[in-house]
Amino acid sequence: MALEAIVQALWFFLPAYVANPMAVVFGGGTPIDFGRTLRDGDRMFGDGKTWRGLVGGTLSGAVLGFLLSVPFNLFTPGSSWSFGSYAEASFASALLALGALLGDLGGAFIKRRMHKPRGAKAPLLDQYDFVVGGLLVSLAIPTWSIPRFYEGDALLGLLAIIVITPALHRAVNLVGYRMGKKHEPW
Repeated sequence: MALEAIVQALWFFLPAYVANPMAVVFGGGTPIDFGRTLRDGDRMFGDGKTWRGLVGGTLSGAVLGFLLSVPFNLFTPGSSWSFGSYAEASFASALLALGALLGDLGGAFIKRRMHKPRGAKAPLLDQYDFVVGGLLVSLAIPTWSIPRFYEGDALLGLLAIIVITPALHRAVNLVGYRMGKKHEPW
């Protein structure tokens, strides 16, 4: 039962995991901060955080949650592996993805306040800003998020997300770097 809860938590967190790489794929264009700087002389977020990336990453998470629900809703209705009805799956997954991207924006904001340039390493902040954002925003639908991340055996899954994320984050960034989508491999 515990192993299943761990795998399920990772399964349900996939929309948050795909949001950042898809934001890079869809990114470019107008920065979210519109190029503005704050009193400290540094940008709010930087050129890497764009409206197209935010929308593309959020929609990618919503579509992924919808697609992951299709086989369970068609063949095993009521399965504990389903994201819920198609509307619930899309909405909950969009919230997870948006939360991940908002968490990443928060991380970028903190890095700018630390006077770190775009792409500079910030251990722990880089790996967990999106996790915290995704989990917090998912609480907007407590009937969906609490049983999947915050109670019973799902807490083991939450722990697995925390433990696995740094290695997964590094692997995805290496792939993005080798594809030429990221300027640095971290």
